[in-house]
Amino acid sequence: MGRINVLDKQTANAIKAGEVIERPVSVVKELVDNSIDAGATSIKVEFESGGISLIRVTDNGIGMDREDAEKSFLIHATSKITKIEDIYDLSTQGFRGEALASISACADVTMITKQADSDVGTLIKYEAGELVKCGEAASDTGTVITVTSLFANIPARYKFLKKDSTEGMYICSLVEKLAVINPHISFKLYKDGKQVLTTPGNGEMLDTIYSIYGKDTAKGLVPVDYEYEGLKLRGFTGKTDAVHGNRSMQYVYVNDRAIKSSCVTAAIDEAYRNSVMKNRFPICFLCIYVPAGGVDVNVHPQKAEVKFSNDSEVFRLVYHGIKNVVFEASEAKSNFSGISSNDDIVVPEAKKLVPEVRSNPKQMSYDIGISSRASTTIDTPTKAQSQAASDLLQILSEFKPDINVIKNDEVYSAPVSGQVEVTPEVVTETVEAPSAETFSKSTQEFVPRNLDPNSDIYEILHSNFIGFLFTTYIIIQSQDNVFFIDQHAAHERVMYEKFMKKRSNADGQKADVQTLLVPQVMSLSTADFSFVSDNLERFNECGFEIDIMGERQIAIRSIPVADNAAVRLKNMNKPSVIFENILADIKRDVPAKDNIWYSLIQTTACKAAIKAHDVITREEALSLIEQLSVLDDPYHCAHGRPVFIKVSQTEFEKNFKRIV
Repeated sequence: MGRINVLDKQTANAIKAGEVIERPVSVVKELVDNSIDAGATSIKVEFESGGISLIRVTDNGIGMDREDAEKSFLIHATSKITKIEDIYDLSTQGFRGEALASISACADVTMITKQADSDVGTLIKYEAGELVKCGEAASDTGTVITVTSLFANIPARYKFLKKDSTEGMYICSLVEKLAVINPHISFKLYKDGKQVLTTPGNGEMLDTIYSIYGKDTAKGLVPVDYEYEGLKLRGFTGKTDAVHGNRSMQYVYVNDRAIKSSCVTAAIDEAYRNSVMKNRFPICFLCIYVPAGGVDVNVHPQKAEVKFSNDSEVFRLVYHGIKNVVFEASEAKSNFSGISSNDDIVVPEAKKLVPEVRSNPKQMSYDIGISSRASTTIDTPTKAQSQAASDLLQILSEFKPDINVIKNDEVYSAPVSGQVEVTPEVVTETVEAPSAETFSKSTQEFVPRNLDPNSDIYEILHSNFIGFLFTTYIIIQSQDNVFFIDQHAAHERVMYEKFMKKRSNADGQKADVQTLLVPQVMSLSTADFSFVSDNLERFNECGFEIDIMGERQIAIRSIPVADNAAVRLKNMNKPSVIFENILADIKRDVPAKDNIWYSLIQTTACKAAIKAHDVITREEALSLIEQLSVLDDPYHCAHGRPVFIKVSQTEFEKNFKRIV
């Protein structure tokens, strides 16, 4: 008897708040959902200190009278549903009536609201879950809700929050998502008193995307409009060259609700299979419309996930909807499309300027951008065709100074008079492996230490080099064991400890950097721009010299370089991609509080190290092993993966049944 306790109201509300309000972005999500349901056409979101000290959401919706304003803070008080069946036929964002009750249980909340036909507004104020004030206030039509001191009365929840810049990044990302699916609403976002985002609210999704992500992203999209078995797919998806380093630019909405779905993600991947490079993800903004009875939105406390009644139909809808438009875009796209951003030249039409010819071994049909390894002769064109071809080459020569080097690493010569003869010269870009001298130079930066004769690394140093496996693993054999060393993991660890040693020996000293001849200008989303702006010093310490520009743009002036000449060359060709990947990795596993520097070093070392399938020589492999021997931890890469594995002769003989 007496073992079952009925929790008091404050404790029960705090538990309920923990399910719904996980972090500041959860507060913003609930309040903006309510503003959308209130029919607002303008929503302003303000936050300070990552949303911990202040969150304010202002809308011009229908507002509430005093009675409804008081009721709205009660648990499960809602105007969206009246019975359980209504949950399966929803047309609103919120519906459970938990938002204000949960928020007021873990923060101080002030609401001022007014309806259009009222002369005066209503003010409601809660502190620590208790009503402290209810009265009249001057107000415009709509609602203003101010949340302060979030989690001040729930320290257990507060300690799990991340750095202010990280929490702010989450809020920026959420507002971007909500703005895209609500293009009829003008969103304004203020961070620490400064406006960082505004959308037109003209009802055009593409215009909203343009205002958030910029011109380049908007130009890389094609519209999607597809129906299947009563399901509808609308929105925009990226051309095959409109890709990102992670899935953060893949937005999926179901009945205008931003969600995550493994089913939809799988369909996107399948639709782009063999069309985009590995580890690159197409950009897309997909709106799925399902009959109310075909989806359950009540399976997640924060409504971030939904359950479809028929996953296979949704998969087919997304797959075929994307595949159709991507295929059409690919058919219409010239192979020269990536050379210039000149909007005045319609590249697809250029294909028509080159004459088609009969197909035979010596007179092959030639199309701009198609690879050819032999001289290709085309029938003598008409005068008009020759002039058209000449005009085309003149246009192409203006794209960039080195127009001869085009897609597929081939160089085409200009046509001569009489016959149009195109002789491709194969350009082979050979990336030289790092020299043993380069590796050895790096080794000198480490202080040798005495090794335990019984340690694995000591045994590796005194073993025989056998060769390489899958151009990824170095094989070393001792008398009793075989070691398989992951060349990427090994070099990543070398780079990591090198950066860390510089950090400890000379506080504030940068990593080795390469200044870019031409700064790389990147357009970032509001969330990424906010994150980079808040951590400029950390990026600078790791070798990234970054200038903040207007319109959410940054200019990268220098990047960290490896001791590896091959890696340096590859990184220099794509510094913006390297930075994008590093930023994506850090955001995927954002470090808590002040540990971002270490996470940045980890990711930078990983991206700078030689990769699997990079060809290195025997001397370079041995030099890399020497560098491992002087590390503090030669057994794990910067992310904790093993650098090598050991297989004993006894294990081999057991597998071959020589030993029973």
